[in-house]
Order: sequence, then structure tokens, then C-alpha cells
Amino acid sequence: MANSPTVATWPDLAIFGARRAGAGVRSSRPLFAGIRQEYRGDVEQWTPPDLPARWRVHASPFVGRRAEFHALDEAWTAVEAGVQHVVFIEGDAGAGKSRFIAETGCRLSARGATVLLGACVAELGAPYQPFVGPVSALRVGVAAGAFPGLVEPAGMPVATQLDTLVGPAGPVVDTRPSTRHELYAAVCETLRAASQVRPILLVLEDMHWAGATSLELLAHLIRHGDAIRTLCLVSHRSSPPDRSAALAETIAQLHRVEGVDRMRLTPLTVEDIAEYVRVRTGASADRSRSVAPLLLERTAGNPFYLREVVRDLEDRGGLAALGAGMFPTPQTVLDLYAGRLARLDGESRRLLEVAAVVGDEFSVELLARVAGRDVEDVLDALDGVRDAGLIRGLDREGASFGFDHVLGRQSVVDLMPRSLLLHVHVDVARALEDGPSSAPNRVQRIAHHYASAEVLGHRREAVRYLTEAASLARGRLAHHEAGQALARAAGLTDDPGERDELRLRAAESFRDAGAFATACDLDRAVVREGSPLDRLRAAVAFEGTTWRIGDLGFEATDMLTTALARAEVGEHDRLRISAVASLGRALSFTGDFDRGQEVCGRAIELARASADRAALAHALECGIVMNARPAHAAVQGARSEELVRLGRDVGDARSIFMGASILTLVTYLVGDVERFERAFAESVRMAASTGEPFLLVQSSCFEWVRAFARGDLARARAISEELLHMPGAGTGAELAERLSLQTFVLRREDARLPEVAALISGDEDVEQHWAPGLLALYVELGRRDPARRVLDWFVGQDLTRFVASPTWPATIAFVAEAAVWLRHREAASVLRERANELEGHNLAVGPMLAVFGSADRYLGMLDSVLGRPRAEDLLRSALAMDERMDAPLFAAYDAVALVEHLRRSGARATVVENAHRDATNRVGRLHSPRLTSRLGLVVPRRRRDDGLTRREVEVLRLVAQGLSNRELAERLFISENTVTNHVRSILLKTGMSNRTMASRYAADAGLLDPDP
Repeated sequence: MANSPTVATWPDLAIFGARRAGAGVRSSRPLFAGIRQEYRGDVEQWTPPDLPARWRVHASPFVGRRAEFHALDEAWTAVEAGVQHVVFIEGDAGAGKSRFIAETGCRLSARGATVLLGACVAELGAPYQPFVGPVSALRVGVAAGAFPGLVEPAGMPVATQLDTLVGPAGPVVDTRPSTRHELYAAVCETLRAASQVRPILLVLEDMHWAGATSLELLAHLIRHGDAIRTLCLVSHRSSPPDRSAALAETIAQLHRVEGVDRMRLTPLTVEDIAEYVRVRTGASADRSRSVAPLLLERTAGNPFYLREVVRDLEDRGGLAALGAGMFPTPQTVLDLYAGRLARLDGESRRLLEVAAVVGDEFSVELLARVAGRDVEDVLDALDGVRDAGLIRGLDREGASFGFDHVLGRQSVVDLMPRSLLLHVHVDVARALEDGPSSAPNRVQRIAHHYASAEVLGHRREAVRYLTEAASLARGRLAHHEAGQALARAAGLTDDPGERDELRLRAAESFRDAGAFATACDLDRAVVREGSPLDRLRAAVAFEGTTWRIGDLGFEATDMLTTALARAEVGEHDRLRISAVASLGRALSFTGDFDRGQEVCGRAIELARASADRAALAHALECGIVMNARPAHAAVQGARSEELVRLGRDVGDARSIFMGASILTLVTYLVGDVERFERAFAESVRMAASTGEPFLLVQSSCFEWVRAFARGDLARARAISEELLHMPGAGTGAELAERLSLQTFVLRREDARLPEVAALISGDEDVEQHWAPGLLALYVELGRRDPARRVLDWFVGQDLTRFVASPTWPATIAFVAEAAVWLRHREAASVLRERANELEGHNLAVGPMLAVFGSADRYLGMLDSVLGRPRAEDLLRSALAMDERMDAPLFAAYDAVALVEHLRRSGARATVVENAHRDATNRVGRLHSPRLTSRLGLVVPRRRRDDGLTRREVEVLRLVAQGLSNRELAERLFISENTVTNHVRSILLKTGMSNRTMASRYAADAGLLDPDP
């Protein structure tokens, strides 16, 4: 740093980190000595990358940013103490983000930090592009054994996992790739182990150009950064046209995570500009202060504009030019660069233009090949370009250069004639083709250049390289980037058949990436424009995507019906069988469950007759949709078991999972504990072995169900948080919608729904919402009139569509609770009739998205309100079922419901008291605010405003037990006349008209407790 004219605005290293503790000034010598002693052994095994040359040498001073540096001082202190910290640094183009990070990196490197730098490019870059450099450096350390704390997984070694991210230099090898979940975990573990050797500064620049996979990995590192001593600086542009909606969504999801901050680089102040002018030009302090306001007006405090304007002033004679009326007034960056380019000779300008097309950084060797000149000639020409302040060297050997600022490079490109720009793209692509195959990102770069020049007749080359880039991306599990490349290739090809094939492949990649909406759009395009066979393939693929996100199936049904009618394929052809099976599943999701199952059965028969195992697997999978009903449980169970056996025979973990997952649902429905436990375990195991995000979401839902039913709400909350951010399983909005029911019941159990009370008016349109969910919300918020309005609406509906829906079990639970709460006998009667088939079964929604325990609890509650004799038997049956299923949370609700029924039905006080004691014990073992509240509502604590004396309470408890006045007198050793007076006083104080009503009052008021 001694060679840099940078103004020292960073806090003195001697007190760096001391301010937070208020320890005052301390010597830096022991600190650095400790660092050298602690890290000596490991540093000898692994040398971190050198700092970039562009960080160490600058042609202009650095000023300001004192508050920002102080904030990073605080962050680094936390990192040294073992806490990960992430700072998103945002600002407009030219705001000084890169320079600020460079200053930070140099200073933290001097403090002993391992600095790892990655960046994104605007062009078609490599998958995980900002992480490739940092992970490559860490991979060297892993190979050297430099991280003794590295924990190797049981499966593929960490080094092999990292190779998946870094990417092979040649073709993708045919080995089992790691899953993205495993890959991200490997990166996280490597960073953790490396940071134990030395704390790490991880820099990720220009993340507004990052792909979806890179953002996924970043989010994973932030959410799973425990014990990683890393300060991660993420720079990005925050204003259009470069603002990234995907990055903005990622930041919005992460800003509440502990240790995540946002920092916006604001314009330089007048004082900062004055300091810059003084250091840069050598002007006096007074002179610098006098010109600073004018420079602020002209540059708006943008550091890049300030630098370029002052540079132009120096070319025009220095600050004296201000007085001569020669002050430049740039409106855009082009104004600043046009003049400088005009001063270059023709050859130098031509080289600079080629370099701008190559990228932000470029090698002399590649530039020489593109220009058809000797390397020495190119170096001589670049000297003049460097002297003009347009580029700078990136290494000591002078083999590579970079533009002084990304805006400068873009300005050169913008000033090039369109025809020249296109031809240079072709020249660069050909030079890369003729160059070494090991060149970084060679395929992606060639694809970008040919695609940019497609109007010159290079579409075939563009399609070829985009397709190859997609293959490389898939090999590195970057499915989103693969989909983008294939979709771009589809838009360039002139061959309709190839176009539809590329669209189908792109849709498959987007589906694997969890970009379901994009996949559906591509499939739709093929259905509209493709050949009959491709339309059928696209319709099958479309249905295979939409059912995952809970689509009702109407669009898929129309597509498949039309495509099957037009495609000329044999009855036993695999594609036709698959299409028929998909149609059956789509019909099931429209609510036409019986017809859908009939069509699936036909597809299964055709598949068996064809002896095509793949077709049979698909048909069986479609025939076991996530909508189990008692009448279909046996058939779905048998099909699930057949699919599991078939998967085992062919070694297909996905088929095993699909069969086992539905078997989990079916066995839970019927309460078969042993088969449920086996299917549950196999589902979780198979999902982990595939690593497929959609399957991992489903298996995590199984884990959530287990935790929730056992009353482990903390574990359930943790799983829900993981589910909402599962990479590759859909967008945040799609996941939130898919898991909305799960989220609702968990928030309800935590008594957190009042947080949204202000958003609920009570006048919501029932037709515009899912009525049972709206009803449940009203109930939890205590909105009696709105809840009654929804129940009245429910009574007037044809319930067929509710019964056919996968959410029917939740409808039973929510409507039953509301009907019982409001004593709405008509709603209770209507629901009880339609829910009768579920007696003796459990309630579960979809693929175990949410469960409600035994249906007999809700049937018993309804019978209790309706005054039917079987209510108690049903509630006790529910209690037995939930105990058998190891669901103490639901068993506690059963016990509370039993107390409520016994109180309502006028059972003997001792019976009610015993049931209440049992319910209290069950509730007390759990930590559910809602459950505790429910117990209090069923048997509230004694009211203190009734004026009852202790003796009157004692008499009332015995009255509730059914004792006569004579028995009371004998029990209490008082006269019958005194008992009569006590009873008269009790009726008067409570407002009850007879002993029976007084007994119910005692139950309602909680006076039946042993020690009221």
C-alpha cells in the first residue's frame, strides 16, 4: 500500500477492532505476531491466491467512505470471533463498489485474512461463475490436506464434489454427479474448515449478473454459515437497467438472517471531492475546496465520473481550464470516452475495440490471434492505450490486461459501428475455436460470440455451442443455466423439428432447476407449434410439471386429450401409454377422481401388456395420486407396493420413492402403524439418495409431519424454514403457496395468527378465497359473525368439489371446528353426512403436506353438537388411534375434545373431572400455545366476579357431582337447611335457574378442578 497514493481513511490498524469493546488504543504488533504463529503450519501447505494486481496499484486516490469502513471494521471483528457476516454492497454504476472492496481486501489481507475473489460477467458465463475462482483455490487446499478440520461425507469425497462446481477442462466424465444439496454442503464444509485455519474474506462482485444457480449457492452459504469465519462482500448494481430482480428477491429473503447487512454507497460529498482534487492534482487545500462544489454539480458525486472529469481537466491543462471555460460537461460515459478514442491511432483503437468485445479482461495472446498480429506489436500498441487511462495490466508479466472500469469497456462497444461489432464477434469466436481447448469458459464464450453475430449467418455455430454449453452446465448441476442456453438455441435454429426438441430439453432443464413456470411455457409453445408427436411429448411433460405445483389439471387434460387424438401412435407405444396415464392423473386433479383412476387403470393394463417397465412405472406413478380416500386405499396401496418392487428390480430410486411416499399416505390414512413406519423410512432414504429437490421437499414434509404430530414445534419450525428455501424446488412464491397449509397450521399452533389480524376485515369475499382456510382464520381470530357468514355459505354449496379436492381432509377439520365453536347445527349436520366415510381413518392433505390426526375426533365433535349418542365413543376411538400413531399432540386435542363433550352432555362431575385431569396432563407435556388455550376455553379458570364464597364453591362442586341436599349435609357436616341456603345463594349469584345449569356453570368456570 506504500506505493499507492490512496488517502488513509481506514481506522489505524493498531486500533482496528478495539472500538467495539471500548478497549482504547492497543498495539498492533502482538496481533500480527499471533496471526503468524497460529497459521504458520497450514500456510506452508497451502498458499492462498495473490491479491489481484488491480487492487494493489491505482492511478487515482481513494477518499471518503469512513462510515462504511467502520461498519466493516465491526463486521470483521465479529468474523474473527467466529461469526459469519455478509454485506450486500449496492450502488449505481460508477459508485465505486469495486474500488471500495479493493481497499477493504488489501487491508484485511494485511490483517491475515485469506482473500478469495470471484466475479460475474454480463455475457454467457460459466455456471456458478462468481464461485469458480474461490472454490478452485479452496480445492487446491483440500488436495494439499491444508484443512485438518475438514469433515468428509460418507459418500462422494469433498474434493470430487468441488470438481463438479469448478467444472472439467474437457468433456464431462461419465460418473455419478453429486446432487446440488450435496454440492452446496461440500462448499459450505470446505469454507468452514478453511476459515478455521485463517478467517476468510470472500468477495463476489457484480452479482446483478449472477445466474439462478449462483444465487442458490449464495443463499445456502448464508443460511448454513454456522461456524464459518467468513466476511462475504457481495456487490451489485441497484438501479435499472442492470438491477436484477432475482438478486433482489434473494436479498429480500435473506435480510432477516442474522449477520446479513446491506450497505449502499452514496455519492461523494463536497469534502470528499476536495480531498480527491488535492491529492490527485497537488492543488492547495483552498483551491481544492473552491472547485469541489462545481465538480459535485457536474458529476453528482459519482466517483467514476469524478475521476474521468478530473482526468480530462488534466489533459486540458489542469484546474486552470475551469477558469478558461473549458470545463467538460459529460452527459454520458460516451462523452468522456469518445474524445480519448479519437486521439488513438487506428491500430490502437482497433485493438481496443477487439479487446472490448472479448470482455472486461483479455489476454495479449488472444488479442493478437484475433487481430492477426504479432504479440510484440500488440504489446507496443497497448502501451499507448494504457497511457490514455483506458486499460491497465493485470499481471507482472504483461500477459493480460483489463479495462479500467466496466463502464469504459461498455462505452467502447457502444461507440463501435454495428457492422464492425458483429464481425469482431465472429473473429473472436473463431480465434477461441482455434485456441487451446483448456481456455477458461471456452465453450460458453464461443457460444456467446456466435449468438451475438447470428445475423451474419452464424446461427448453426451458435446453436451448436449453446447446446454444448447446456450439456456442460447440466454436468455441473447448473440446470437453470442449461435451460437458458437451450432456450436461446431454440430461438436461433431454423429447423422446426430441432427447435421443438431444444424447447423440450430446455423445459426439462428448467423443471430440474425448479423453474416450473418457465418449463410450462416452453411445453405450451411446443403444444401450439410442434409436430403431432412432439405435441404429445410436450403435453405429457406439461402435465408432469403442473401436478407437482398443485395445478387443478384442467389445462393438462385439454392438452392431452387433443394431442392423443391427433398423434398417430400405436396402442402399446410407450409415449401413448404415458400420455394416457398422464391424462388419468390430470383428470384426478380436476376433481373427476373416479374417471381419472379408471383411465390410469387402463394405462397400467396397457403397460403390463407391452412389458415396458418404464411405461409401467409411469402409469403406476400416475395411478397413485396424492388424494387417498378410504374407498381407494386398497387399490392405491397395492399399486404403490408394485411400483416399489418395480423400482427395486431396475434400481430406480425415484420409482421406489414415489411408491413408498404414497404408501406412507395410504398407511397413515388407515392407521397401519407398522407399514406406515416402513414406508416413511424408505421414502426419506430414497429421496436423499436421488437428491431431486422435489422429492426432498416431499420427504421433508414427512419429517415435518412426524415432528408436528409429536408436538416438537421447534423442529417443525426449522423444517418449514428449510422447505421454504429448498433450492431447485420452485420459486419462493411457488413454495410458499405449496406449503401454505402447513405454514398456517404451524403458525396457528404457535398462536401467531393474531399477527395478521390487522389485515383481516371480516368482509372478505368467500368466492375469492379458499373458504375453509378463511373460516379457520376467522375462528382463530375470534371473528364470530364473519365465521357464521362463511358457515351459512358453506351449507348452501354443493360439496362435491370439496370432497374431490386433495384438501378435503383440511376442510373437514376447519369446518368442524367452526361449527362446534358456533354451535352451527346445520353446518355440522351437512358436514357430518359427507365425512362419514372417513370414520376410523386419519386425515392427511396431499403428500403429507399437513395432517390432522384421527378423523373420529372431528366426527365426535360434530356428533356432540348434534346431540348424537356416539360422540363419546368416537372421541375415545380418536384418542386410541392417535396414541397408536405416536401423535401426542393430536391425542391431547382428542382429550380436550372429550372434556368439552362430557361437559356439554351433562356427564357426571367425576367423569368430567377425570377427563379434565387427563387432558391437563397431556397438554402440560407439550409446548403448544394454542392447545393450552383450547384447554382453558373448554374448562376456563374460575371467574372471580361471581361473588361465590369458598364454602359456596365447595357446595357447588358437590352439586355438580349429583349429590342431594341431604348427602351434601352429611358430607360437609352441616344441616340441610344450611345447604338449602347455600344453594339458593349460588343460584342467585350465578344467575342460574336450577341445579343442572349451575353444574354446567361450574364446569364452564373451571370450578371442578381439584383445588379451585
